[in-house]
Amino acid sequence: MKCSYAFPAALFGAAVVVIQPQLTVALSSKQVSDIAKQFTVRIDGEGIGSGIIFERKGDRYFVLTNRHVVYRDGRYEILAPDGDRYPVYYSQELPGLDLAVLEFISQKDYSTAKFGNSDQLTEGITVYAVGWAKIPGLDQPSYQFTKGDIRSRLQKPDEGYALVYDNEAIPGMSGGPLLDENGLVVGINGRATTPEGSTGTVLRLGIPINVFVAAKGNLRTPAITQESTNTQQPNNTQQQTNTQQQTNTQQPTRIATRTGKQQPSAESLISLGGAEAQKGDYQGAIAAYKQALQINPSHPDAYFQRAVAYYDLKNYQAAFEDLNQVVRLTPNSPVAYMNRGLTQDLLQRNQEAIKDYSKAISLNPNYAAAYLNRGAIKNELQDYQGGLSDLNQAINLKADYALAYLNRGDSYIGLKDYKRAIADLDEAIKLQPNNALAYSRRGFAYRQLQDYKKAALDYNMAIGIRPDLASAYFGRAFVRRRLQDQQGALADYSKIISISPKFAEAYYNRGLIYRDLGDNQKAIIDFQKAANLYQQQRKSEYYQDALQRIRELETQKAVKN
Repeated sequence: MKCSYAFPAALFGAAVVVIQPQLTVALSSKQVSDIAKQFTVRIDGEGIGSGIIFERKGDRYFVLTNRHVVYRDGRYEILAPDGDRYPVYYSQELPGLDLAVLEFISQKDYSTAKFGNSDQLTEGITVYAVGWAKIPGLDQPSYQFTKGDIRSRLQKPDEGYALVYDNEAIPGMSGGPLLDENGLVVGINGRATTPEGSTGTVLRLGIPINVFVAAKGNLRTPAITQESTNTQQPNNTQQQTNTQQQTNTQQPTRIATRTGKQQPSAESLISLGGAEAQKGDYQGAIAAYKQALQINPSHPDAYFQRAVAYYDLKNYQAAFEDLNQVVRLTPNSPVAYMNRGLTQDLLQRNQEAIKDYSKAISLNPNYAAAYLNRGAIKNELQDYQGGLSDLNQAINLKADYALAYLNRGDSYIGLKDYKRAIADLDEAIKLQPNNALAYSRRGFAYRQLQDYKKAALDYNMAIGIRPDLASAYFGRAFVRRRLQDQQGALADYSKIISISPKFAEAYYNRGLIYRDLGDNQKAIIDFQKAANLYQQQRKSEYYQDALQRIRELETQKAVKN
């Protein structure tokens, strides 16, 4: 445990954690998720993970998490349920258990978790794992909520891990709550294991909450060095100045350096890798995941997180190879197939991507993102009816899915039903007002209906949001030509070429404008550049057309001479 703030000595002597009696009426999954969101936090810093707000004393809140989440010395930060951030001021650990308690200060009113009775958990009981996880394609960790069943209880738990369950828990969820159907916390999620001789099933391990309740009186602060007891308060991003001034300056206010450091576990290295990735050091993250795999060569979470790091580095082949390992280790995981499908998609292996998305859907028929991605590929392959079917399903599952409306708009454009396309793109823009692609595609639909003024407005909006969006300049250039604004169109094509030098159509269309303006020499240069690119892209028909344009201009030149 590498997060050595000290709690006031009397804290846990005075605080009482109440175990709630089990209720008789189970809540819906959504109701449980809504409860969990109120007290589940994200922990950022030298490690990354999740935690549970379980106690409040005045302005002090206490968060339960895994010790491996805060293994390394350094500063840590709590991301509260409302999005506010707070520095961790103190922490303590429980000897022999992979548990730690952190403290932060806030005058806001945050909910605290209610504990259930984990002694009542038996095989077959439904549980929910909750936490924050980083997955490919998303810039930040996102809230995750998964459902599963208790598979067994271990008689000789290691570091407190006695609960075995089959929830899909993505790395980053370590330290998050395990809840029962009444919304009560019955455990702390923290590990993954692949049973020896199994067919690839990955099970998750958690620490029963009763273990924490029974042991909390043994919370301790590891020994710290003198230089670590800095009395200067760290900067606080929230408005808590008055509260901070009231804290005891004799207590350490930064992470301490300690003696007798223990060897890192695979879980702690995965947590450290997540922190490096969060800071943008993807190579550092990959190195940490590699160390984790040296400790446990069959750890699916290490492969998964390394794939995320490779994805962020745009090394999609390496990400694909790691996700192959995740699929091998977790063949019943829809998340594994979904993300491998994403890498196949980015590698232009469309049919293989469709197979992976289809497998994810077969494992989880309610996987809206898998329908979305499969529908988008079908659109790309001009199977617009197939794309429409998938995107209808995505929207049925998630009514506020902006990307699904955007892509269904593409389906309607492909089917030449431009009014329905505009309606869907209107909805996409309503849900995501800064989505440049939605404006650009709606501009295309208006263009097909010959409403050039509305098309121009949409292209202008798209370019205002994303000045590097070549397709929006291309559409605006088309509209400007229809409105007889040749100079404006010329400027747009030149902008496209500066953004995307291999955009053959931009050279071709700029060549047409130069030809119409009587600048045949510039036109020939652009047509030749377009012809070269078409040849490289194996577009023989377009290549021959560009050459024909050059021949016509050269013939005109010869006649004049």
